[in-house]
Amino acid sequence: MSITILSPASLVPLVCKNCGSRLEGGDEAAIFVCPVCGIAYEAVEGDLVGFRPLTAAITTELAVGGDVQYLAAWRSAVTAPPSLFAESAWARISRAHAPDPVYLYVPAFTLVRAVVQRLAVSLAEAQPALELTPGLAQDTSRRPALVEADKIPLPGSAGVALTGPDFGTFSPVVVGRKDCPALAHFVFLAVESYELPNLRAVDYELEIAGAELVFLPAVWDPRYVHDSNWRLLLREFDGQVA
Repeated sequence: MSITILSPASLVPLVCKNCGSRLEGGDEAAIFVCPVCGIAYEAVEGDLVGFRPLTAAITTELAVGGDVQYLAAWRSAVTAPPSLFAESAWARISRAHAPDPVYLYVPAFTLVRAVVQRLAVSLAEAQPALELTPGLAQDTSRRPALVEADKIPLPGSAGVALTGPDFGTFSPVVVGRKDCPALAHFVFLAVESYELPNLRAVDYELEIAGAELVFLPAVWDPRYVHDSNWRLLLREFDGQVA
């Protein structure tokens, strides 16, 4: 019995073209992933087109406890004309990381605006040097738990424990490649809003080069409220405080 989804063009079998395994993603997925081959598929004109996502290695030097989950994000190299934003946030980020390219990240595992904005701004500011491997991570064991994040009571909750997302090791991908340009502009303006409060006067051009699907290692921890409860396991976030 084949698994299918209804697309604008046709019914597309949700099976891996390489190994025949059932693809994972969920009802709202824009991208489907083979858990065996690590190949990602997107529906294009009535067919599934495969490509290799990238998994970022854990680079934090801190002992962070909890189940490691990998959050999907689209990464694009971005260029903004410096003459338009001589004193902008993006110009500052570009200068700080020159001559390396600067990237804009669009979190792809959720459509909640606050989560997308907070994580995207943090990643834009940090510009992490990712150690990327094609496909899905193989080592997904639990890290030693110093504090059980899911046992922390929410203030005013009368001791009711918080629970994190239940999507498993790899997050779903609910934002597709074709949606990246529009969301990239949203993220860009979110970054700029921290230094340019009057965004109505902003007139800008934004060049977005490509879109790579990257899975970022993280631990869900409600103490990190400023990043929507996600603690990214990357060295650039080692100085992060709740």
